[in-house]
Amino acid sequence: MQTPQSYVIESIRNFDGTAHEREGTEKGQRVEILRCGVGAPMLVCYRDDGNKILRTSPIVSIGGTWKYPGGLVVTTKNTVYTFGKGAE
Repeated sequence: MQTPQSYVIESIRNFDGTAHEREGTEKGQRVEILRCGVGAPMLVCYRDDGNKILRTSPIVSIGGTWKYPGGLVVTTKNTVYTFGKGAE
């Protein structure tokens, strides 16, 4: 079992680079990534929104980001999520 990691949502983008419809309302929110593995949906708990859970489409790739040290870029079948390292 993975230990949840705390992050801040920096961006939610469509594959064409445009902002996803949720980016405007969710950017800057603190989240805990509960599950994150290639081939499986990512599970994210919104710490600032009553512990609401997001279940994404299956993950295609996971990588780091130079723009947000300690951050994470998760590419799913439909969307690219960028997370900055959040306060614990």
